[in-house]
Amino acid sequence: MITVSVPGKIHLMGEHAVVYGKPALLSAINRRMRVSIEKSKKMEIITTESSSYMLYALEKVKEYLKLDALPSMRVTIVSDIPAGFHLGSSAATAVGLVAALIYFLKKTWNPTLINAIAYEVEKKQHGNPSGGDNTTVTFGGLVWFRKELEFLKSMQQLDIVIPSAFNHFYLIDTGRPKETTGEMVAFVKTQKNLQAFLDANEIQTKNILVGIKEKNEGELLDAIQQGEKTLETIGVVSKKVIPIIRSIEKAGGAAKILGGGGRKEGIGYLLCYSHNPPKGSIPIVLGEEGVRLERKL
Repeated sequence: MITVSVPGKIHLMGEHAVVYGKPALLSAINRRMRVSIEKSKKMEIITTESSSYMLYALEKVKEYLKLDALPSMRVTIVSDIPAGFHLGSSAATAVGLVAALIYFLKKTWNPTLINAIAYEVEKKQHGNPSGGDNTTVTFGGLVWFRKELEFLKSMQQLDIVIPSAFNHFYLIDTGRPKETTGEMVAFVKTQKNLQAFLDANEIQTKNILVGIKEKNEGELLDAIQQGEKTLETIGVVSKKVIPIIRSIEKAGGAAKILGGGGRKEGIGYLLCYSHNPPKGSIPIVLGEEGVRLERKL
């Protein structure tokens, strides 16, 4: 048996804008998915989610390795990254499966290759993904990501550590969104104020990074608040969730949606920065290590 583990991720800022060539600031977090592969008499996939996406990922690896068929094996996925909550579950699945299968078959560990194949897998799930999610969970840490063209992407794993004094990030469960990320991306594309949103969001994405680097908590809080408001202008934050965000701000904190957001009900998890988070908030640690080999054959 071999086992790999992959972190979840959050957008500190830049979701939606990153699809249009603007920068996104992402971070791997301390929730992980574990993918194990072992020899078996038949092909088995053991998971709590739909196995069709997993099978697609395995087929992509088979195509890359130019194999006629995959050997019989048992694939087991255990995860504390819930699907549909914008923590990068599909990206972690793609990266984990690709990494595990390539190592299982070829004893090769190449994160750059893993990331490239996982990006192709992610297209099945999201249609036009930026590539930021799979890049972040592959390499870990804080990631500055920009996709200007399909063949022109820049990714920098930042040599910046979240200050221990900033260890006040939490997740707040608002309920799984009714819409998929793909549906939300398609909705944003129709908005007349799209360019204004893109420009304003880019400013706050940069301000968040500056706040972290300069250990300026006030700038960090303000940038999260203002960045969230840019997301509200394009209609990706439901009326159910906006009052929760305002109440956190009133208490001296900041909160924002993660990923695609939602229009009808919940938006998945809110990212909250607060010294006094609401009851039931889930503490998280940013800057987690990327995909790693946990157990070898």
